[in-house]
Amino acid sequence: MLLDFSKLDATSIYKLISNTVTPRPIAWISTEHNGITNLAPFSYFIPLSSEPPMLIVSIGKKEDGSPKDTLANVLNGSKATINFVSKELKDVMSQSAASLPYEQSEFETFEIKSEIPLNNYPKMVKGTKAAFFCRFVKTISIEGSETTPCLLLVEHAYYADEIIDEALHVKLDNVGRVGSKFLVDGSLVL
Repeated sequence: MLLDFSKLDATSIYKLISNTVTPRPIAWISTEHNGITNLAPFSYFIPLSSEPPMLIVSIGKKEDGSPKDTLANVLNGSKATINFVSKELKDVMSQSAASLPYEQSEFETFEIKSEIPLNNYPKMVKGTKAAFFCRFVKTISIEGSETTPCLLLVEHAYYADEIIDEALHVKLDNVGRVGSKFLVDGSLVL
C-alpha cells in the first residue's frame, strides 16, 4: 500500500507514524515554575546527536491552544529532567498524563516519589533506572504543525548501578510507545 500523506488527515498521519517508528522511549519530563514541579510524558522523543549530546521532544498544545506546562516552563528558563520509564513505573506514568491545572504538581497529586540528585535540575522520579538532566536550547518551527519541537542539551545523566557496567554498556528495558499502546518486555499492553 502506498499512501499520500498530503491526502490524509492529521489523526491518520499521527496513527501511521506513531505505529511505525517504534518502539519510542517515553520522555517523562519534569520541569519547574514558582516552586512547583510538573511531570508529563511525551512520545515524540528521540536522540538527535552525540556531539553535542542533543535530544528533541515535540510538545503539543492544551485543548484551549495554550502551551502545555512543560513547554511553558522550558521557555521560561526551567531545565528539564527526562526520566525513562520502566515497567514498574508504567501505571503511574500513565496517571501523570492527566491534564492538571498549571499550579498543580503531578508529583504531589499522584503521590509520585522523587529525589533530587542534582540541585540545579528538577526532581527525578524515584525508581527510574535512567535520567537525563537537560538544558533547553531552542524550539524549531514547523509550518502547519500543532507541536513545538524542542532541542535539549544533555548536561548530566543518571544510571542505576545495576544497568550500567564499567565500559558504559547500558542494559535498559524502557517502556516504549507504540501508537496508543505501550511496549513492555516485547509485549503490547494498554
